[in-house]
Amino acid sequence: MASALTVLFLGCWLAGHSGAWGEPSYPKPSISLSPSGGVSLGGAVAVWCRGQHQGMRFVLNKEGRRFQTVDPKGLEAMFPISKVSRDDRGSYSCSYHSRSGSSAASSPSDPVELVVRACLLCADPSLPRPSISLSPTGVTAAGADVTIRCRGQPRDVRFFLHKAGDLNPPRHMDPAGDGAEFHIPTVGRQHGGNYCCSYRPRSEPFVSSQPSHPVQLVVADPSLPRPSISLSPTGVTAAGADVTIRCRGQPRDVRFFLHKAGDLNPPRHMDPAGDGAEFHIPTVGRQHGGSYGCSYRPRSEPFVSSQPSHPVQLVAAGEGYPKPSISLSPSWGVSLGGAVAVWCRGQHRGMRFVLNKEGSHCQTVASNGLEAVFPISNVRQEDRGIYSCSYQNRSEPFAVSSPSDPVDLAVTDPSLPRPSISLSPIGVTAAGTDVTIRCQGQSRDVRFFLHKAGDLNPPRHMDPAGDGAEFHIPTVGRQHGGSYGCSYRPRSEPFVSSQPSHPVQLVVAGESGSLALQCLTSHIIAGASAAAAGLLLLLVAFLCFRKTRARKGAAPRPSSTSPMEALKASAQQDPVYTSIDEGKEPQTLEPDPSAQGLTYAELDVQVLQAKRGKPAPAPESAQPSVYAAINRARGAPQ
Repeated sequence: MASALTVLFLGCWLAGHSGAWGEPSYPKPSISLSPSGGVSLGGAVAVWCRGQHQGMRFVLNKEGRRFQTVDPKGLEAMFPISKVSRDDRGSYSCSYHSRSGSSAASSPSDPVELVVRACLLCADPSLPRPSISLSPTGVTAAGADVTIRCRGQPRDVRFFLHKAGDLNPPRHMDPAGDGAEFHIPTVGRQHGGNYCCSYRPRSEPFVSSQPSHPVQLVVADPSLPRPSISLSPTGVTAAGADVTIRCRGQPRDVRFFLHKAGDLNPPRHMDPAGDGAEFHIPTVGRQHGGSYGCSYRPRSEPFVSSQPSHPVQLVAAGEGYPKPSISLSPSWGVSLGGAVAVWCRGQHRGMRFVLNKEGSHCQTVASNGLEAVFPISNVRQEDRGIYSCSYQNRSEPFAVSSPSDPVDLAVTDPSLPRPSISLSPIGVTAAGTDVTIRCQGQSRDVRFFLHKAGDLNPPRHMDPAGDGAEFHIPTVGRQHGGSYGCSYRPRSEPFVSSQPSHPVQLVVAGESGSLALQCLTSHIIAGASAAAAGLLLLLVAFLCFRKTRARKGAAPRPSSTSPMEALKASAQQDPVYTSIDEGKEPQTLEPDPSAQGLTYAELDVQVLQAKRGKPAPAPESAQPSVYAAINRARGAPQ
């Protein structure tokens, strides 16, 4: 009987409470602070509480006591606190329940701490701002192990790691020294975001330092295609040039980022209209040289990135590094299977020389001198082309000289007839003359090249209308003398060359004023002793002077049938006499009193003839004597 009454009573009690116990269960809400890193005295902060049901009433609790109540329209409620005081600091939580008056409510949220800093506008010297860093830096591959390092100056503090927008309480750590390391062992897309850190003295748990400057943890998504990158212009960039770095990807609605290796500044970014972006460097300097790459991030996921592009090298021409010279040896072409050397010469020692073929690096040579040689043995068809070179300081790999002028490496074709070459005028050419070098071939539609032996400059070239070309040197100087040859190349095959012509010699005489004197005296001086040569120079100079006067209208001299008679006739009118006695030793005669201060010198022509390659006469044979007499009173002819 008792057991039956007990069952009846229990059933009635359960029936009476079925309405309350049958209410739905509400999941606990989340809570966060904005800003999350703390607030200064007098500042403002907002506490956000988010549930999972519409039309709820939210309650904010501080350390277990009801603080505020809000009836929002959506899933979350904001509790603003303006002009924060020290009394506002503490631990907060929130919950929500139905507005219908039901006693059903959610469980309270996890707690969040409101930290109040010492002051709003002033910095507390005892609490310096901490620093923060990521390892590894840059875009992080998914699944990598990341360490976030926070470092401050004081000890006996607690460090806090904040992630912007994270509703969870910040992670904290009590380090043994003046810094803390927060580890993320397996990075995923959910870990991307802005991070900063702060610290709080353990003796004042609700007083915080200023937060560090933020760092970005960007996680790479391998499913996003890798972008491409290119430079314009390519190759070595002249100082002051305008450079464009182009980044191109496949998806749209993304933001592109440009990275420079070793640069601690945040990467430049751009929101393009299409699937690519262009980053401009308007005036390139040595500081812009380096290795560049780019990536992109969907705008809807700003901390998720593509894999970075393959790098490109921006090499800037350095100031103070003049462009080098380049030459080929041989210069006019090389046969297939033959050997050729590319010479590059700069103006600084201890440089690294770089050989480029059509804009791409071909070889690199370190040199202790001013020049480097790049040998190419067993020349193939693919070796022909346009080459240039530059040099760089070994301590500045991205600052180089401007490139040299280009030089063409052509391969000779033995089936092409050898051209001919000629000079006009022929023979020894007077300085200042207009010279024409004619190159003649047997085929048309070719380009002719003029080569000068030992010249490091690229050969001159010409596209003639017919089967020949004329190269003009308008005012010949001594620097133009040398050995010349020419070759030609079909225009349809610019790196195929004929064999070079046989060489011609361009011989340039000295200045016009001394040309006649040199021609007249060269044979005499070649075999004379030093003393005799000086006298002969004076004699010939005087004869040239006399002939010049005759051409200007002076009285004509008697004609002579031999140089000897001409000298004697001249001596009768001027106190200068020449006497040559072959077979005798040179003698000096005493002055003739009647000759008014004349001095005579006897010259040995036998010695002169022997030195000029002529057979010397027998010593005992009688030879005429010729003397040179100079008026010492009058001096040298004027």
